Amino acid sequence: MDALKVLSIVLVVLHVADAAVIPCTWTQFRLRDLNEESIMLLEKMGATMPLRCLEDGWRALPDDVFLNAQNEDLAVVALETLRGVDRIFKNDQTSVTWDRETLGLFKNIISSRQVENLQKCVGEDASQSAVGSLSAGSSAGQLKSYFEELEEKLRVKVSSMPTKCQLQRTLAAKTHNLLETMTGPFPFQCLDDIPVEIRSPTWALQSNNSKQDVGAAKAVYKILMRVSSLMENDGFPRSWDADKLVKFQIIVDRQIEESECIMRIKTQKEEDDFPARDAALTDYFDKLEKLLKEKEFSVCGWEVVRRELLSVLQFILVEKSNNFW
Repeated sequence: MDALKVLSIVLVVLHVADAAVIPCTWTQFRLRDLNEESIMLLEKMGATMPLRCLEDGWRALPDDVFLNAQNEDLAVVALETLRGVDRIFKNDQTSVTWDRETLGLFKNIISSRQVENLQKCVGEDASQSAVGSLSAGSSAGQLKSYFEELEEKLRVKVSSMPTKCQLQRTLAAKTHNLLETMTGPFPFQCLDDIPVEIRSPTWALQSNNSKQDVGAAKAVYKILMRVSSLMENDGFPRSWDADKLVKFQIIVDRQIEESECIMRIKTQKEEDDFPARDAALTDYFDKLEKLLKEKEFSVCGWEVVRRELLSVLQFILVEKSNNFW
């Protein structure tokens, strides 16, 4: 999606840093720092904007939109800007040649840290009331219209672009490596917490002939979905490397995004063995989730889950089916 490189979001994020004067402890100490980090990631994730994109007619953000916001609620203006950036980057980026890890970190900072925290600072009721009554001439109103226009242009551009459908071995290997190295070896004191009744259904990933390849590929996709769901829980052990954990989550989500089309592959009814694979994997991951809850998300509970996931990811890596990658 080369069109995204034409967006003047760097200027948007830069100007929003001025909203750090909003009387809220979080904005005073964190908003400006996070915006500076966002700018750095934007500049780092891609090369220079392609010259061919200059002819696509993208409207730049008016330079005075933030200067004219001095008489408005700066918190609402800042929140509307960050929400606009968040919406833009929730669009499909599979066709962009940007650095995926940097892109993922940028999206995480915008959505999970800036929007959520600024929303808490503003307050849900105040935010909804202010945004609901935006006037076209206000800075917040101009920002809302600006990002809506960008989203529409992106939808038009993306609709004519080819999509990719693949599971990449390099990403699977990186996922396994991050999970393995984010902390030390399996703790000796957690050995008694390994349940004998939980065994990964490796048969669900095996493919003995071309007719089974689709079912096996769908099983890998299902595993990625459940891994992502598991890692959305809170209370990770403090001994885990936080940066590697975030990168792990980002790469898993990227694999899900890029291989979603696998689930749309049709097979003959008599050859479709995915339902059986799906049932076995659902039972397996349900048991892992139950284990975490029973252990109250303790260190040993998480370490048992990490041990299981490493085993499953390792099996995926050694699987020889060419249709996976």
